[in-house]
Amino acid sequence: MNIVLLGIQGSGKGTLVQDLSKHLDFSLVSVGALLREEIATGSQLGKLIKSKTDKGELVDIKIVIETVKKKLSENKKPIVIFDGFPRSKEQADELDKICNVDLAIYLNLKKDDAIKRIMNRLTCSKCGNITTRTNCPDMICPICKGKLTVRSDDTPEAVNKRFEQYELETYPLIERYKKRGVLVEIDASKTPNEVLKAVMKVIK
Repeated sequence: MNIVLLGIQGSGKGTLVQDLSKHLDFSLVSVGALLREEIATGSQLGKLIKSKTDKGELVDIKIVIETVKKKLSENKKPIVIFDGFPRSKEQADELDKICNVDLAIYLNLKKDDAIKRIMNRLTCSKCGNITTRTNCPDMICPICKGKLTVRSDDTPEAVNKRFEQYELETYPLIERYKKRGVLVEIDASKTPNEVLKAVMKVIK
């Protein structure tokens, strides 16, 4: 089963994936995480990716597709969840060449609420756990005790740029999957537990 997660930045896709991992056996294709791993290597490709993400720009489609293909070739799980991919019609067209999308989950959240969440979120530099300043004012990861940091692309400028890209490139995908009859809309303003329960009903 191939599942695509759609939603504006800050809608809770990362948190949902963490929660789902406690209940489902799946392989996660998180383009954002894959690209950040490449950035961490310090390679020329990583530097190129960083220069784009820091500005809130989309990474070249060829780079994204190669990282996705590599991840899928290693998959041995019954469910694949795509987080942060596809983000445009071009990417969706490329994904269709690789596999069929069985379910598209749209986490619907207002832009103002999304901005508040993004400005409050923190990511562990060690294990990748996503949390908030509110929950962890000491900037220490509650899972591995690693250092919590603000993502380099979570600046106001980059966030606004991503919203522009989302409205232009990603929002049309909602209609795309709705027409196929595979789209399910979830109210992302609810608590993480409520969102998890709603999504679990859809998947099961």
